[in-house]
Amino acid sequence: MNHRIPPRIRPSALAAGILISLGLVLTGGTAAQADPVLRWSPSDAELAPGQQATLAVMLDDTLDVRTLELTVTFDPAVLTTVSGGPGALFDGFNLFPGFEESAPGQWYGYCVILGADDWATGPGELFTFTVEALAPGVSPLQTVEITLLPPGGGDYPETTLPDDQVRVLDTTRAPVPGAVAPRLSLAPNPFNPRTRLTLSLPRGGAAHVQVLNLRGELVARPWQGVLPAGRDVHVDWDGRGLDGRALPSGVYRFRLLGPRGYSAWQRGVLVR
Repeated sequence: MNHRIPPRIRPSALAAGILISLGLVLTGGTAAQADPVLRWSPSDAELAPGQQATLAVMLDDTLDVRTLELTVTFDPAVLTTVSGGPGALFDGFNLFPGFEESAPGQWYGYCVILGADDWATGPGELFTFTVEALAPGVSPLQTVEITLLPPGGGDYPETTLPDDQVRVLDTTRAPVPGAVAPRLSLAPNPFNPRTRLTLSLPRGGAAHVQVLNLRGELVARPWQGVLPAGRDVHVDWDGRGLDGRALPSGVYRFRLLGPRGYSAWQRGVLVR
């Protein structure tokens, strides 16, 4: 496999015609298996104008995945893109990732695990899109094409990713009493090397915090657990990455992910 894959230049298997519009082809393994199951999470999210949410493409099967490529359309009058990148299924791998809003109302993303002997195994989160609501309305999320390629040869049955939608509410109506927005803050910021994260969500549930570099790569996961609804939780982080080593000085993006698509972002500056 060519490890220098620029956007839209696919691996040889894709160039040979494996990519199927509006569908999915899986190659890998030695025998055909049941249809792979893909879904959006959350399903049919609701946001207020100005609120951000992270939408994930999920794989619900135990399948080996080495290469992912996908194109999704949305309504740019309702949503705008904040970021996109490989999901948690690819954490810890040496990756060649990419993401762009390739045209108004269209996302294009890809991810290749580098190393002939490395691959991820589902189920898990394949790819995420963080969006911000612009104006009241409904934005369908429709998949133009998806390709997943595990290592090795063989075929898996074709499947599709069901459509989803994001509904942006009209907030000119009276607000719901006690409603709060997701929150993520850092203090001190800039920091060296410790900082305290303050986290809160309007709805309680399982949540976690990611730290990404400016290339969009996951470099640390400072915390995961359960957040109570509407209450601040404080987390201390010592500036160490996924491998336990000290991260270098630089600008990092902190992302809080919670239930029902709730998310919040904050920029942090590490100075050593």
